[in-house]
Amino acid sequence: MTLTFTRHRKAERYELRPHGADPVHVHRGAPDGRALPEGCEPRFTLAADPDGARPLAIVVRRKGDGHLAVLAPDHAHLAELRLTPRKKLRRPKYEIHLPGGEVLRGREGTVPSLLLWLVMLPFVLVYLVALTLSDMPADEVGSPLRTAWKRPGGLIGRVAMTESARGRFRVPGDGLDHRVAYAQAVAKYWKQ
Repeated sequence: MTLTFTRHRKAERYELRPHGADPVHVHRGAPDGRALPEGCEPRFTLAADPDGARPLAIVVRRKGDGHLAVLAPDHAHLAELRLTPRKKLRRPKYEIHLPGGEVLRGREGTVPSLLLWLVMLPFVLVYLVALTLSDMPADEVGSPLRTAWKRPGGLIGRVAMTESARGRFRVPGDGLDHRVAYAQAVAKYWKQ
């Protein structure tokens, strides 16, 4: 079964909307009254309810290396997220390190999306000129590229998670824990 979800930002909260399931709510910091492992700074919590009483996963920054760790509510290690630096690179690289030693790597811009981008470039230039004449903030304009997180190995069946240009994420099969996919989707766009 394929998990499909989209990011949605309301005025006061941030949530993920899985297709055919209840929304996953994102809360800043750790749930109230829950202790965290030593040397971890809370970033955000993924919860099944708007109040945050039923956490699905807690994402923390480890003080030693600065990477994000995805923890289950009982502090079991689900994955480690490695993001690119805040300054924009040409093709940012994202990594998900799973507990079994498997590493999923994602680079923004797959070959088909880059070719589509080249075909649409003249239209985008007209759009950018219109954008400069309007009062829309530039940080709300997203990249029209697709991102795919892939497993090492053969050419077929490597994709563990994809993100479309519209912000829709797909996780085919049961190869990746849904809480890790949710955490990666939020961590990629989380503004500190």
